[in-house]
Amino acid sequence: MKTKYTIRKFDGDDCYSWAVFEKGDLPKGHRGIVFYGQARPAVTGCSRSQANYYKKSLESKS
Repeated sequence: MKTKYTIRKFDGDDCYSWAVFEKGDLPKGHRGIVFYGQARPAVTGCSRSQANYYKKSLESKS
């Protein structure tokens, strides 16, 4: 089974605070910013376009 990933804001509100998370790691129905301790990111410190790239890359590997 393929692992699904999602991108969310992580611990901040600047342009480089996007991160990629495993979908199962976030609580169901979670929206908005993810704070430290709520979930563990696979990739962090990205712009939104970089986060989309890493998400697609990780999904293609799994």
